[in-house]
Amino acid sequence: MGQILLREGLVVVARGHVATVNKCLPNLTIEVVLKKSSEKLVVDIDEIEHLPSRDEDNINLLQVESLSSESVVPLEELQAAQTQFDLVKRYLAKELNLTQALEQAGVSNGTFYRNIKFYDEEIGPASLLRMKRGNKKGSRRLIKDVDDVIKQAIKEAYIGKSATIAAVFRKAEELSIRLGLKPPSRSAISARLKDIPEKERHLRKHGHEATSQKYAARPGKKEIHLPLEWVQMDHTRVDLILVDQITRRPIGRPWLTVLIDVKTRVILGYYLSLYPPSSLSVACAVAHAALPKNQFLKRLGVSAGLHPYYGVPKLLHMDNASEFKTVKFQRACVLHKIGLKWRPIGAKHYGGHVERLIGTLMTDYVHFLPGTTHSNPVSRRGYDSEKNSALTFKEFCQWFAGQVAIYHGRKHKGLGRSPAAEWKSHFVDSENNVTHPPIISDPWTFRLDFMPEMSRKIHPQGVTLNGKWYWSPGLTPHIGKERVVIKYDPHSMATIWARLDGGYIPLYFSDVTTSDFAYEEHRALLKFRRKEGVTPDGALEDHALIDLIQKNEQIVKGAVTKTKRARKIIAAKFEHETSTWIADETISATAPDRSDEEIKKPDYSKKATPYSRRS
Repeated sequence: MGQILLREGLVVVARGHVATVNKCLPNLTIEVVLKKSSEKLVVDIDEIEHLPSRDEDNINLLQVESLSSESVVPLEELQAAQTQFDLVKRYLAKELNLTQALEQAGVSNGTFYRNIKFYDEEIGPASLLRMKRGNKKGSRRLIKDVDDVIKQAIKEAYIGKSATIAAVFRKAEELSIRLGLKPPSRSAISARLKDIPEKERHLRKHGHEATSQKYAARPGKKEIHLPLEWVQMDHTRVDLILVDQITRRPIGRPWLTVLIDVKTRVILGYYLSLYPPSSLSVACAVAHAALPKNQFLKRLGVSAGLHPYYGVPKLLHMDNASEFKTVKFQRACVLHKIGLKWRPIGAKHYGGHVERLIGTLMTDYVHFLPGTTHSNPVSRRGYDSEKNSALTFKEFCQWFAGQVAIYHGRKHKGLGRSPAAEWKSHFVDSENNVTHPPIISDPWTFRLDFMPEMSRKIHPQGVTLNGKWYWSPGLTPHIGKERVVIKYDPHSMATIWARLDGGYIPLYFSDVTTSDFAYEEHRALLKFRRKEGVTPDGALEDHALIDLIQKNEQIVKGAVTKTKRARKIIAAKFEHETSTWIADETISATAPDRSDEEIKKPDYSKKATPYSRRS
């Protein structure tokens, strides 16, 4: 899959019709000429569905130029992945036995079985690229609650000249007891302190001046020449309390995942959520950055031309958070030639552009909203954030989209002009006509690769997700199938996709009256219900009935006990009578005859049959 330059004469499919590009227009629009009718249309850039090599009549179209990109992984690794992929493919096709495959692969049994596990015919050799997973050597694992306690204890107690392991231990012990947890050991605390970079520990203990004197060196300035060459990504918790859309009561602070183009300072993409950063946040933010946003803005209910910035980053720069290093995310980036770079642990200045952007968004914009928490308790003193909170999640999303546009229009100190003006200066031709960044040749597949996924069972009613049933006639042959992969677009849950028969089929709401909704809006409602103590479906609302539930359980248990006892007595009596009859027969031949049917022991293993009265 490549990227395509939008140029005059390029053949595209726009609104379902083969057309040629006539010219690029502002606000991510394009003038196209329909092939059959020669009619001119102005369409949004994200209305172009795909770029075919042959037309409706199977006639070769204009040659499409794909942009070449430098490999995002070393050539040796790509070649090694190709070799291992071919060997696994031959082994699974039974062209090689295990001994032959291992001999040719030159790897251990464990590595070869791992390659089999991650082998994916559709992804190709990229599925076997070596990606580090699991805990690093020397890493430690603790229960999350205990780990959080240690982090909080370090934050509160490891400050100033008195910053010692003993001080942190005492604080961790106090916090653990308050939470009803077992206090962590000194060795666990010591290990966590060692995980903190030396420079940061020195700063906590000795202050800024002493730290600056000891760690004065700084790397040289990174030379960046074009947009999309270097894009930074990071998360932050927004300094604002939101309310639910039903009762307008506080539900908590949202999270922001944002990507900034370092050359132009443009906010290339973002993702808002009420939950902490995850692989979902990361994937959605990258997809939002890479693709045109007109349709996204229309669904949000704001002007489609507010955010005319998009493009696939050549290099994505992030910190070392786990959500940036998931195997699925790395694979998707490899597939689409997105280079990945992680900044050194503790070296926050390496991500200075995105850090400053986040600071600007908070201090210049968010801190003036009702319900702001400000940046610290001192600046918040005397202000009741929860009492003043007013915006719902959806309203905040609408506000944020508009505020991003305002940020783009303001003069940037580091640029000497606005980010919007800087971006536009790079997308004009020699005659000063508007151009657009390259578009992805298959945007549908790109979105699909970055979409979050879940496993679901196919029921006779369809597939259930977020409490909604989805159906398509294509599911019929697969009813009962376990662990089917489901993909979904968090911005629009009206359609989801199931991976079946080597491809994806769309599924729609079974109830056609159901309105479309965003995934985060759904999660906001769930968060409100939990916060308010709303009883879930099927739960007991009248707690006074607990005693009755227990009484009913005792009735059933008592009945079972009585029945077992009675059946044992009857069985024992019957066995005694049967043995007496047998003894009498051996003594006297004149004993009355009893048929086998008469003395046969009842079979209690059989199910009881309903009584039927004879007519």
